[in-house]
Amino acid sequence: MNLRKIFLLSLLYGLYTFSYSDIKIKIYEPIRFKNVNVKAIGDLVVGEGSLEISTDNLEADLNKKLIFKFPDKGAMTNKKRWIEIEKYMMDKNEKDLIITSKKRIVKIYALLRRDKLKKYGDDASIVEGEYIGRVPIYVEQYSQATKDLSEAK
Repeated sequence: MNLRKIFLLSLLYGLYTFSYSDIKIKIYEPIRFKNVNVKAIGDLVVGEGSLEISTDNLEADLNKKLIFKFPDKGAMTNKKRWIEIEKYMMDKNEKDLIITSKKRIVKIYALLRRDKLKKYGDDASIVEGEYIGRVPIYVEQYSQATKDLSEAK
């Protein structure tokens, strides 16, 4: 009787570890504000960074959908000053993405209002540089669809 329980438990554990998959999202390149006086969209200064999305089991994660959501505002530091971020964003085609490869790098942007730079002084190099901090990125994960809903009728 004990041998059957051990066999059954080891079989279930083996199936669990085989079917387990993990999608990892980490910072590939931190947000950087470069050329603050040149690179601007109207009244906004753009900082650019990137995220790496990877999976260890592509067969289990293939065609899963990820949706990224950002907070309205935030604050970041470059170890010199804290700055208030007006908006975080991604490209529209990467905000809702489907996993098709083992590793993918997506760009994220931080927008800073130019009129808020005046309170930091005239030196734009204070704002330029690599920024650290915590940005709450909400990621919704949806599993792959097994049937097309139009065929289910």
